[in-house]
Amino acid sequence: MTSTFPAARIPVLDLRVTSANTLVDALRRDSCVFLTGLDEFSAGGSFGADLAAMVEASREFFALDPAEKARVRWSGTGEWAGWQPLYEGGPDALLLERYELALPDPAGFADDGAWAATFDLWPEHPPRMTAAWAAYYRSARTLTNRLVEMIAGALGLPEADLPAWTTRQHSNLCVNHYLPQREEPAPGQTRQRPHADIGGLTLLWADGRAGLEAALGPDGAWVPVEFPPGAVLLQAGDLLHLWTRGSIPKNLHRVVNPPRTPGIPPTARYSAVFFHHPDLETWVAPTGTVTTETDSAGVTARDHVLARQRAAYRL
Repeated sequence: MTSTFPAARIPVLDLRVTSANTLVDALRRDSCVFLTGLDEFSAGGSFGADLAAMVEASREFFALDPAEKARVRWSGTGEWAGWQPLYEGGPDALLLERYELALPDPAGFADDGAWAATFDLWPEHPPRMTAAWAAYYRSARTLTNRLVEMIAGALGLPEADLPAWTTRQHSNLCVNHYLPQREEPAPGQTRQRPHADIGGLTLLWADGRAGLEAALGPDGAWVPVEFPPGAVLLQAGDLLHLWTRGSIPKNLHRVVNPPRTPGIPPTARYSAVFFHHPDLETWVAPTGTVTTETDSAGVTARDHVLARQRAAYRL
């Protein structure tokens, strides 16, 4: 079943009754699609509850004193992880802070505690943050596995490629806290510059506050994105675009500054993002081509991810 949410111009698909071909057709046309009906496709059948608990724990974390958050600050080198105060990045800094992690395949760990312990930048407060983030990470991981299988089946992508994109996926979970803009931003400062995401698929939840825009349609016009109740936005990234030989376009998006209205206090904005990538050792090239690691038609996932991260910002 397909419906259209008028303010967004983006299809809304109930995954419980959506075929793989319908999903792929929507992504080919718009590079993004809203998904609903996700509980039965996630670990434990509790996608929505896991998401809500993770977001609430994250709000508590961001409310902490910066000195407390700095105990789990990203080192500034290697893959993004931990607390990242992007607002400290100089005159063109992005006006947000974020917390981010990656976890391995949970198979083979005795329990979720042992699995979560593979990440070493968990905050001490709030105490429930570790369990909440691990539960949602597992749900989002299970869901993206299913989505990749649907996309690969509809496009006839090689079955031999699938383990790198599913059971061996390397994915980041991130929550963005866009700061209330109590002062006028400097010229050129914004919440997030135009970009396409680095990896395969992105699962995006936002708190309903305006700001997200996507470049849609043949003219690439910027369109405000408003989330239907209970939906997450599925966006195509660089590596999926490459793997599908450009069949699925990557989604270009940005987050603009909120309007300043006299008498109305500025507000924060939150979003939760699951950045799905294939195994970082995977050589990603257009399906059906024969390439080697010296061929510019392809790229190692790790090299691509780290190069894009280095170009995005430094702290």
